Amino acid sequence: MAGGKEVKGKIAPQRFQEIQFQKSKGQHILKNPLLSIVQEAGLKSTDIVLEIGPGTRNLTMKLLEVCKVIAVELDPRMVLEVTRRVQGTPCANKLQVWMLAVIQCYILKTELPYFDVCVANVPYMISSPITFKLLSHPPLVRCAVILFQEEFAQHLVAQPGDSLFCRLSANTQLLARVFHLLKVGKNNLRPPPKVDSSVVRIEPRNPLPPINFICI
Repeated sequence: MAGGKEVKGKIAPQRFQEIQFQKSKGQHILKNPLLSIVQEAGLKSTDIVLEIGPGTRNLTMKLLEVCKVIAVELDPRMVLEVTRRVQGTPCANKLQVWMLAVIQCYILKTELPYFDVCVANVPYMISSPITFKLLSHPPLVRCAVILFQEEFAQHLVAQPGDSLFCRLSANTQLLARVFHLLKVGKNNLRPPPKVDSSVVRIEPRNPLPPINFICI
């Protein structure tokens, strides 16, 4: 299905052609149209947003109401869905200026283009490597607002002395400020994962602290 219905200047979410999601690829699509993490990113009209795994494009369309989007997607079916969605909509005119780029690739093996902010619902199995890939991206991004598995998110924000504080907590907080924003029940995703999720905001420290990474 292509297109969307314009309501008060915005694109209303619509039902889409049924897709068999693949859990082996970590495909759990955010289905609740009222659950938006876009506002937490503090986006500007001049921003370039990296969206990892646009899925069936609901989040993509909300981002496009504000700024340019570069969507990184592995599954060609999802690439087709997000491309179809912008056809025949008010976003089509904006895309002539913003140029929505859909890069079909594996995110961890790809040299990422320039972007200002990352907004994403990432597959749980790549949560840790994608976090540190973003934190090492030159130039430093302004922030990343990401939907993670709840336990992973709790480790990210845990403070020294907390039972959940670990190497992941220390390494992430050395390089960034991390904030827990929102808990997301598993029924807000399709198909529902076995656990709840959380939205986390990651702000890289700029400049980064002086660190000697040489192993002794």
